[in-house]
Amino acid sequence: MDDLLNEAKSTKFMSTIDLKAGYHQVKVYEADQEKTAFICSFGTYKFLRMPFGLRNAPATFQRLIDKFRSGLKDVFALSYLDDIIVLSENFDKHLSDLRQVFERLSLFKLAANRNKCNFACNRVKYLGHYITEQGIEVDADKVSSVQKITEPTCVKEVQSYLQTCSWFRRYVPHFSEIARPLSDLTKKNKTWTWGEPERKAFESLKKMLISPPVLSQPDGSKPFIIRTDASSYALGAVLIQGEKPEEHVIEYASRLLSSAERNYSKTEREALAVVWALQKFCGYIENQEIIIASDHQPLKWLMSIKSPSGRLARWALQIQSFHPKILYTPGKSNVVADLLSRPVHENKEFVCNLNTISIELPSRRSRDIREEQMKDEDIKKIIDCFESGRKDEDFINWTSRGYLMNQGILYRYSPDTESEEAQLVVPCHERERVLQQYHDSPTAGHSGSEGTYFKIASRYYFPGMRKFIAEYVKNCAECNRYKPNNQKPAGLLRTPIYAQRFETLAIDIFVPLPETPTGKKWIFLIEDTSTKWVELFALEDATAQNCAKFLIEEVFLRYSLPRRLISDNGTQFVSAVMQQTCNFLGIKQELIPVYHPQANPSESKNRDLKPKLAILVGDAHDTWDEKLAMIRFAMNTSKCDTTGHTAAYLQFGRELRTTDDVNHDLGSLIENDNFVAEITPYLKHFARLTPQIRERVEQKQDQRKKYFDKNRRPIYYQPGDKVWVTLHPKSSRSDKRSKKFYPKREGPYLVVTNRSPTTYDLSDPSTPDQVLGTYHTNMLKPYELPPEKNTSPVVPIKRRGRPRKYFPKADSSSGRLRVRGGVCNDPIGRLQRHLPC
Repeated sequence: MDDLLNEAKSTKFMSTIDLKAGYHQVKVYEADQEKTAFICSFGTYKFLRMPFGLRNAPATFQRLIDKFRSGLKDVFALSYLDDIIVLSENFDKHLSDLRQVFERLSLFKLAANRNKCNFACNRVKYLGHYITEQGIEVDADKVSSVQKITEPTCVKEVQSYLQTCSWFRRYVPHFSEIARPLSDLTKKNKTWTWGEPERKAFESLKKMLISPPVLSQPDGSKPFIIRTDASSYALGAVLIQGEKPEEHVIEYASRLLSSAERNYSKTEREALAVVWALQKFCGYIENQEIIIASDHQPLKWLMSIKSPSGRLARWALQIQSFHPKILYTPGKSNVVADLLSRPVHENKEFVCNLNTISIELPSRRSRDIREEQMKDEDIKKIIDCFESGRKDEDFINWTSRGYLMNQGILYRYSPDTESEEAQLVVPCHERERVLQQYHDSPTAGHSGSEGTYFKIASRYYFPGMRKFIAEYVKNCAECNRYKPNNQKPAGLLRTPIYAQRFETLAIDIFVPLPETPTGKKWIFLIEDTSTKWVELFALEDATAQNCAKFLIEEVFLRYSLPRRLISDNGTQFVSAVMQQTCNFLGIKQELIPVYHPQANPSESKNRDLKPKLAILVGDAHDTWDEKLAMIRFAMNTSKCDTTGHTAAYLQFGRELRTTDDVNHDLGSLIENDNFVAEITPYLKHFARLTPQIRERVEQKQDQRKKYFDKNRRPIYYQPGDKVWVTLHPKSSRSDKRSKKFYPKREGPYLVVTNRSPTTYDLSDPSTPDQVLGTYHTNMLKPYELPPEKNTSPVVPIKRRGRPRKYFPKADSSSGRLRVRGGVCNDPIGRLQRHLPC
């Protein structure tokens, strides 16, 4: 409809024709008549003519009318569905045009409603508008934004209303006389009274504001001016044409902001007002010269922002499609859009139970700020240059860099920010105070370096600000303690040296399982790291004494004593019993770093054990101990990708016979039971196999290390270095503690010794002689805070394991080893009696 009204011209002779019965003049295609059928109390009926309410009825009827118009030559006629208007410049031409229109109606067999037709008029109503010789007069809906302005309730609202009316006072006769009651209310010491004279003046000005010639017909030969403004809760826009004193309004528009839009920044709300106004007035301004006038200066640079956000980027593209020219208009000159964006709300009385408290927030005086700036020699030199009054090379240099003076204080315009405000130049001794306010304070939220820089750069400036902020944030104790680390994990893969059979053992305890009828609940797993041979034992209790007993009786006395024993930091393995067992037998006990199970080779077997057990037990979960022997046989007879052989072959020099081997090869085995002619060549081949396996293992280790180190970064520490230690807290419902609120790391802690390039012993700096535990490098982070910012741990880490402060001594009277709190029973004593001295 807006397009049709824009096409309407100012003419003296106009006629409107309303078609009778509308859609019923169109016959429904016979094959489609059944689709219009309906049921009533008198039976089932179908439409022979197109009824109202069909989905495609309007489009079908409009196509008919468009086809009707296409045959009218030299006739200016507009049509919207059943409303037709004919416009002519003179009466004779108008009669000729009407004759062609009626002939065309007769050809199309369309009938008109005589009672609703108007002929040869100079003012007609069409599509809710009045078309006159002077232009188009909009109806109440077009100016609803102005009509909805309520009566003022205070002086400020009266001033805003008068400013809006004054903008078009040249079109209102006797403006000063009509507005005198309202103008008197704005005088000083004037008591507020709202009576009949003020109400009459208010209504008279509002009526004149929305009546012609203020709202006139658009002229396509002149540029359009769109004035926009945005408040915190509404948008306002007005479409204008002409220049002073011929400036006149085409249309007003305003709307409230949604809850999400109210959260936009000032620049985003002003940009939204421009985008919305362009869409609102699209029917007028499309393919026309457009000037956008806004009282928000940053909109001038909307098209040239270096890195706009997603929303600003989309809006910039929408605005560019209209090719507008954006001009800055001060707020005092943009009062119309300003008023429309700030509609006066009706005052409603309500009861509020909150008490109002007035607080005077501390503020710095200009004199204090200047005194602090003068303490900085570099800033003092710039201020002296500006206050000297000499416009020499130094003055030009500082001015070109954006420096300026205001009330004796030095400011600077930064080209890197989108703010229209100048930034205060901060002296060197106050920079850390600014960082504390915009990074450490509760309302700052410990943002990252970029977020902190964005907050500060829009308000302050000092040389090297980005680097200074980045260094401050990097050394923030709370950020290091609570924030996650997005870097690659530290620590490259360390590959162990291939050892002899049963020279190095890895042990682990499988998680508690359902108790079996025999009382078993735990699985003790032992693996030879060389041959990958596995032993599995079901335990009633995972105590240190039971573990030591099975190690000695089932492994050490069967396969020989190992040189190294690798385990995690479980209580069974750090206990006095296990320590004394290893000390007495000359075995080097190596505990892996805490919270780093990858260092224990038996973890891979532990992982393989879970699905194998789950498959065999089925629904009978308490029968898992009966399946251990079969799982052990399967694991020891499976080929290992690292060695290229099965654990059984590397352990015994041959593959274990399965039930299938017994069934098919039993006869040949009996016949050749005593055949040993080729035993020597076999042993020679087996002896040559060891170096081949060693080479294969090293190749596989190099391959794994290559892929593993791609996602790792090398980092090394020396004794005496301070580090942060990653924590693994647990939530406690009873104590109302959540692990999400615990620090992610604590510190500082001291590196005491480096057991390997990736494993370190740590201690508290206050007690460097007391080792707290062994940690992998991926659990550590360098502690780089300066000495003046040293902090103590919020959640100190606890010491792991039992200190090695004694050595086992034999009791001559009983042949047993004495340990703290009692005597270590059978296993070690029996082993001591049977092993040679």
